[in-house]
Amino acid sequence: MPFAALKDCPGGCGAKVAKGRCQACTRKMDQRRGSASSRGYGAAWERFRRLFVALLVAAGIAPVCGAALPDGPQTQDSQCKAAGLLVGDDLQLDHEPPLTEAERQQPRAVCDPRRVQFLCRACHARKTFDGR
Repeated sequence: MPFAALKDCPGGCGAKVAKGRCQACTRKMDQRRGSASSRGYGAAWERFRRLFVALLVAAGIAPVCGAALPDGPQTQDSQCKAAGLLVGDDLQLDHEPPLTEAERQQPRAVCDPRRVQFLCRACHARKTFDGR
């Protein structure tokens, strides 16, 4: 079986990785990011997530990677959707455009259904850590 080509870790440490970041840079990034709750994703966010799924279903939209409300983000962030795949496992809500630090402290901005889309873990990581 052929080996995957190694590339430089995007964390800038010089380590070679097959994909993503090395363990040390991943740990550092997680420490800088803080907990989910400190980033504005607490109990209200969990309630909002359930509401968002209900809004999608009421609009006749399957809660899969790339799903957003009709007046929500219209992005190309979901490679699953672009490939015609209906991926419904391990979905994460993604803000588009990404929240500013000030908006993270505003529950209205954090829980705005017109600002979020579902992305699977792989598409979300690609957007969040590799892209922008």
